[in-house]
Amino acid sequence: MQASSQVNQVGATPPDTARNRLSSRRSERFTSSPLDVRILITNVLPLLLGCMLGQWLPTLAPNPQLHVLWIPGPVLLGWLLFTPRSQWRGCILAACAGTVLSLLLVPLSALPRLLASLGEFAMVAMVAWLLLRWRGERAALEDYRDLTLFLLLACVLLPLCGAWWYVLALGGRGPALAPATMRELALTSSVSYLLIVPALVNVARILEAPERRHGWHWQTLGLALLLLGLLVVLWTVDWQDGVVTPLLTLAPIPLLVWALIVFGIAGASLTMVVVAVLGMQLGLEAMGPFGFWTPERNLLTGQAWTLCTGFALLFLGALSEQKLSNRIKLQRAYARLGEVTGRMLVVQEEERTRIARDLHDDVNQSLAAISIRLSTLRNHIPPAERPSVVELQDQLLSVSNDIRAISHELHPSILRFTGLASALDAFCIKRNARGRLRLRCSIEDAPRLNDEQELSLFRIVQEAVNNVDKHARASVADVLVCVRGQNVVLRVDDDGVGILASHLRRTPGLGLISMEERARLLAGTLHVGTSPLGGARIEVRFPLRDAAPRGAAGQ
Repeated sequence: MQASSQVNQVGATPPDTARNRLSSRRSERFTSSPLDVRILITNVLPLLLGCMLGQWLPTLAPNPQLHVLWIPGPVLLGWLLFTPRSQWRGCILAACAGTVLSLLLVPLSALPRLLASLGEFAMVAMVAWLLLRWRGERAALEDYRDLTLFLLLACVLLPLCGAWWYVLALGGRGPALAPATMRELALTSSVSYLLIVPALVNVARILEAPERRHGWHWQTLGLALLLLGLLVVLWTVDWQDGVVTPLLTLAPIPLLVWALIVFGIAGASLTMVVVAVLGMQLGLEAMGPFGFWTPERNLLTGQAWTLCTGFALLFLGALSEQKLSNRIKLQRAYARLGEVTGRMLVVQEEERTRIARDLHDDVNQSLAAISIRLSTLRNHIPPAERPSVVELQDQLLSVSNDIRAISHELHPSILRFTGLASALDAFCIKRNARGRLRLRCSIEDAPRLNDEQELSLFRIVQEAVNNVDKHARASVADVLVCVRGQNVVLRVDDDGVGILASHLRRTPGLGLISMEERARLLAGTLHVGTSPLGGARIEVRFPLRDAAPRGAAGQ
């Protein structure tokens, strides 16, 4: 009985494990509600409202076959390209729900339109899957190959298949089968995919990456609205001239290029949507640069201009986007390198503190114990041999003083207890006492810094003075710490041979790299130039607003 009670059945789950799994499932069920709400707000509601609006807008036109944009399919494709694949089902269901709700309000044949929309959504999902499979790990619509595939699938093949499916959904009879109607449906769908999908994808990209919002400011947005208003005035004025009006098709080009430079591909895509819709809508009303012929021909001309301009803008934007992505990757790499360097400096300071403590507490104490033993031994040896013991004690004292000096240089305790000014004064006094280089330290209006900032400044002074002593062949060096406006300034000047700029660019030393990293940790900059004394000047500036009061730091 005891043996059998200790043997578990093969494949059985212990009660505690099953209970833990059940509790974890319950916790996952209760904690997933905020995520569901976020998905509902960011995916379901926009797609539902967008598809409802897209199905309803064409019915407002005098001729439902002549409308500027077809919204539901492009909106769904754009959403699927920047949404995780695990959320695709909710996006497609939201688009279908919006279509069903809109068909209840549209006084047209509901069932054929519903079948046409559902078929288009299925084709959109297939195109999105193909685009993402081809893309790999790259961002959507950023590579030239991705753009070419997008243009072939979404702007050529998908509109043709959608127009054909629309004809089949209507039974393949009546005016829907006419070649002109097929062409209008395909061109409207192609223009819609070309305009809406890149705009949605690129806007989602800048929302996810704040580094891409370099030009999105209130001033530039106001200027963009002003330029768009000027374009509206130019296109709505009746010029009464057959030469000026066709030239107005070139008017949006500078605006689009400016939007691409300032706002990036997202701003250029949104501007292209506004300009294209404005031009085609004015063409339907026999106005603007496309309003010369019948509404059908005006719309066809506007669509042709939109396709040509949109293709060119999309490829030009891809080049700009690749450069921006490379710059962002480089900035992130520098940021990670700065973080690693900062951690290395912290580890270095901790190791210096440990070594200084070991030297001061262990080695110096051992030397003191040896000195005491020598004093005891001196009293028990003949007087003729006592001078050698005294000489040995003096050497031990000299070694102990050297170790104490090294310990204080590794970890300046005076910096922590008395502040930067006293630590720099003591450092200058020690360097003047032991070397030929004469240091002159000056602190004007001693800034109130925290411990980390004072330690970084002190290390920069140490490294700069060591470089001057080793390489500059200088006799005098001035150390100045002061406040200039909202910045703390540290300057180290010498009268040595100076530093060549070409040498700095070619082979910067470890000391200079260390000073640059410490200046970066202070959120400041390091500049190497020519000193009024004739040698080199090392200057560090960092903002005073980041400094904490000394008393608070000490407490």
